[in-house]
Amino acid sequence: MGTSVKADPQGKKVRSRRWLPASTVAGGVAVVVYLAILLVTTWVAQDRLSHSTAARRALDAQLHANALSYFYAERLGDLANLRRDQAVQSFFVNRDLGMSMKYGLQASLVSIRAALIERVGEKRVDSGPFFDRIALFDADGTILVDTATDPPSAEPRAPLDPGAQAHVRLVVDAPGHPDAVLVEAPIVMAARARGTLVAWVNERTTLAALVGLDPSGSGFARYRLLRSAAELADVEDAAGAPVEVSGTPFFLVDRKPTSLDERLLTSRWFLFALVLLAFALLVGGWMLLGAQRENLVLQTRMDVARLQRRKLSEHNERLREEIKKRKEYERRLVYQANYDALTGLPNRALAMDRLEQSLMIAAREGHRVLVFYLDIDHFKRVNDSLGHAAGDEVLIQTAERVSALVSAGDTLARLAADEFLVIYPDLREPVDAAERARALLGLFAAPFSIEGRELFLTGTLGIAVSPCDGKSAEDLLKNADLAMKEAKDGGRARYSFYVPGLDVQIRERLSMANLLRHAAERGELTLLYQPLIDLRSGRVVAAEALLRWNSEELGAVAPDLLVPVAEDAGLIPQIGGWVLERACATAARWQAIAPCRVAVNVSSLQLQAPESFSEQVDLALKRSGLSAGLLELEITEGVLLRDRPTIGALLADLDRRGIRLSLDDFGTGYSALSYLRRFPFHVLKIDRSFIAGIPDNQEDAELTRAIIAMAQALDLSVLAEGVERPEQRAFLLEQRCDLAQGYLFSRPIDADALGAMLARQGEVTRG
Repeated sequence: MGTSVKADPQGKKVRSRRWLPASTVAGGVAVVVYLAILLVTTWVAQDRLSHSTAARRALDAQLHANALSYFYAERLGDLANLRRDQAVQSFFVNRDLGMSMKYGLQASLVSIRAALIERVGEKRVDSGPFFDRIALFDADGTILVDTATDPPSAEPRAPLDPGAQAHVRLVVDAPGHPDAVLVEAPIVMAARARGTLVAWVNERTTLAALVGLDPSGSGFARYRLLRSAAELADVEDAAGAPVEVSGTPFFLVDRKPTSLDERLLTSRWFLFALVLLAFALLVGGWMLLGAQRENLVLQTRMDVARLQRRKLSEHNERLREEIKKRKEYERRLVYQANYDALTGLPNRALAMDRLEQSLMIAAREGHRVLVFYLDIDHFKRVNDSLGHAAGDEVLIQTAERVSALVSAGDTLARLAADEFLVIYPDLREPVDAAERARALLGLFAAPFSIEGRELFLTGTLGIAVSPCDGKSAEDLLKNADLAMKEAKDGGRARYSFYVPGLDVQIRERLSMANLLRHAAERGELTLLYQPLIDLRSGRVVAAEALLRWNSEELGAVAPDLLVPVAEDAGLIPQIGGWVLERACATAARWQAIAPCRVAVNVSSLQLQAPESFSEQVDLALKRSGLSAGLLELEITEGVLLRDRPTIGALLADLDRRGIRLSLDDFGTGYSALSYLRRFPFHVLKIDRSFIAGIPDNQEDAELTRAIIAMAQALDLSVLAEGVERPEQRAFLLEQRCDLAQGYLFSRPIDADALGAMLARQGEVTRG
């Protein structure tokens, strides 16, 4: 019922009463009836729930008591079985027979302890073992075996009554063990007690698994386990009568429920709270119906706000994507600045930074830093012959092989082209450097699989160690590079340590290269000739031109040093042209004495420019007037790897013009036999390394036979280099080798001496 204000015709305000709508009154009556029914129903249900809960708890307590009774009966049985163990029985029998404790009985005690430990380990529940400890006591109370300690600690026990019965019993509050639960099994033999097996029950862990007791030591979760009826008076929170655990002195007491759910459901206050909650829900629902219109307006505003948030979220997402792309771009820039794009290894900048850090740490801690400078031998040949894709694959495979060798704390970097740097920041012993170098070079023993073919390559290694070889990163890297170049000069496929003075040697090489540029102008270059002998007739049929350099400043320069210096200085085309012209001119003069070919070595660098080389040959023949058939060009095996159309076309053109082609140092390089049929060679030269071992070395002899037979099958003449002993000549004659050269016949001599040799040969023929 409500009150409203109206105005009368005279303008006075009059108050009038307005009754509530009938639907409202009916709804109120329905709510009251509903609450009354709910109250009565809940009251009855609570009574039934209380009785049911009490019955269930009593049943649970009895079940847990039965479980405890069964558990302790099992433990009594375990100890009864254990005292009948053969090791236990044997100990007492042997002692009665007079066996000494020092020898036989001590072994029995070891066996008994092993059996007891095994029993402790095998009797377990999820939370731990049944027994904490098992011990064997003698009849006088002396402890013999204890699973807890070895040897057993002194723990005296009251002597056993000689007439004790073999009854296994459960003991609580034992003297010296007031809180322990013990299982005692007297060992009776021949009607006399001999000892006692005592087991300490792991009460906390075992009971927690069986009856839900709290294993933390803070109390029981639901039950209390009393050791005697006298303790019942101290229990204040018992929920029912104590339950006796059969066969034990224990009583199990069910505690009053501590669970909030259980206390709440059986409380009368819960009934009233439930009624009030239902009332509040009904009133709230009524009010929500009245607020429906306001909710519609609010929902419209929320939809507008949601649309705005979605637009803002889309904008933020685009912004996040832009930031992500920018960060990824920056990450790529940082990666490109520090890592090699082909191999993924650190580049020179990052490697130098890591080397500087390693040197600082080494200086502070007093150890050494080891640096390897690795270069792949003849890598340029791979690029020139097989293409850059094959060269890239060699670099990738090299990086993978070396990466597998270095450890996580080391650094492998690619400096440039085929040059790699390995940094070992903690070198303990100098001898480790050589071992690691051999292991690294050993990685090149396996062939590289490139485009379906096997390619054998080698590596050369320079080694520098701080602080003796340099205290800064730049010095250490420079000296390792110098050591690598020294190793290359020593024949490649090896390693070399940096030694003081290498930089001086490099400067000397540079100075030597500068002097070599003007050696021909100064008349310092000369040619010597070594005769090529027909083995059957013994006559000189050709001569190989050999370059020599007699420098005014340096004196006579060794031939094995002259060619590398010329290659490094890029003087091979210039010097090669000079050698061709001088050799052809000399051979042309010989023809007036006797027919004699001249053989000229051709560098692989000369063949890289086939047009220029062809012009040099034409010019030399034209100026000298020498017949093309009297010129023989010697080409090393390495040229065959350069399977390029330009080289094949050049060799074919030289052959068409009548110039003889000789394959030099056969067997020391790639030995690509299939190439011999593709290129127009006339002579096959067997390398001196094979000739040196014949005829004594069986392997060299067989290889030489095979090469001669193969050359004859291909219709090629065979020339053996380095013949120095008569027995070598006899072997070659027996194998039908065509030509030979070496100190057995003549050392390299000048042109006039060779002309004189040809003249004497002619006189012998005419005579």
